[in-house]
Amino acid sequence: MVTTIIRLVVFAIVPSVIKEIKLIKKFITSRLEERTTWDGAMLIGVGLIILIAGPFASMAAYIAIAYGAWTIYKSE
Repeated sequence: MVTTIIRLVVFAIVPSVIKEIKLIKKFITSRLEERTTWDGAMLIGVGLIILIAGPFASMAAYIAIAYGAWTIYKSE
């Protein structure tokens, strides 16, 4: 029973997985040559940076407003 399962995995599933991996690799390699792929990657990167930095950016804006108000209020 166990040897039958091992044979099934080795002879049926593994070659299929290897074939799929090669197909995915070929697809990715062909897409990397296109300009639109680089454009899309940059847009995804910028979007992720905005999502990650969003809370920090609003905190920095409040700090900048507070510091600006402080510099207006205090004398030289």
